[in-house]
Amino acid sequence: MGVYSTSFAKSYTTNCFQEHIQESIAINKERKREYSLITDGASDKIFTHLIAMEHLTIPVAFYYDQKAKPFQKKGLDLFCHEFMSMNKVSTFNPDKRVIPTHDFPELSLSQYKKDIKKTLEEDDIERLKALSLSELDKLSKYPQYYCMTRHIIESIYRFAFFIDIREREASALKIESPKDLMKKVIKTHLLGVDDSLKIDRWSQPIQEKGVSLLCSELPDLMFDLKDK
Repeated sequence: MGVYSTSFAKSYTTNCFQEHIQESIAINKERKREYSLITDGASDKIFTHLIAMEHLTIPVAFYYDQKAKPFQKKGLDLFCHEFMSMNKVSTFNPDKRVIPTHDFPELSLSQYKKDIKKTLEEDDIERLKALSLSELDKLSKYPQYYCMTRHIIESIYRFAFFIDIREREASALKIESPKDLMKKVIKTHLLGVDDSLKIDRWSQPIQEKGVSLLCSELPDLMFDLKDK
C-alpha cells in the first residue's frame, strides 16, 4: 500500500463532521421530494427516517468536531478527509432505471460488528480493514441493493485507512496521536449498522423496480483510496 497524500483541496477546514451531516440532510431533503414524485410517495418513509437519523447525529458530530479542534489548531486537519464532502454525489436522473439482475439476499452483520469491536479492543487496524473489505466484496455482488449499508462499511474502512496516516502526521508535528479518537468514531459508526440494514430492506421493493433509491445519493468513499 503506497503513501496517501492529504494535500488535495479541502471542502471545509473545521467542523467537518457537522458539515458532512448538514450537506447530507440538504441533499436528502431534496431527493425526498424528487423520489416521492417517481415512487408515488412510497419512498417518503425511507427519507423521513434517514433524515431523522441524521438530525440525531448532529450532537454526536458536534462532540467529535470539538475533540478534533485541538488537533486542527496544531496543523492536523483531522476529520476533514475522513468525512468526504457530499459534493461527490452523482447528479440526480429521475429517468435512469437499473433493474437488478439478482435476488435480494438476506444479510446479517452481527458477526461483522462483533469482529470489528474485537479488533478495536485489540488495536488490530489491519484486520479491521481486511474485515471491512471482505464485507464490501460480498456486497459488490449486489450493486443495486444494500447501498446504505455499503456506505457505512466504506466509512468504517475509510477511517481505519486514515489512522496510520494521521499517526505519522501527528508524529511529524510532534503532537498527540488522534488514533484513540478515530477508533471512537468507528465505534459510533457501528451504532448505525442496524438502522442502515433497516433502510436497505425498506428500499428493496422500490429498487427491484429499477429505481436506484439511495444508491445515487451516496458518494463512493473508496474512489480515492484504491491502489493505495
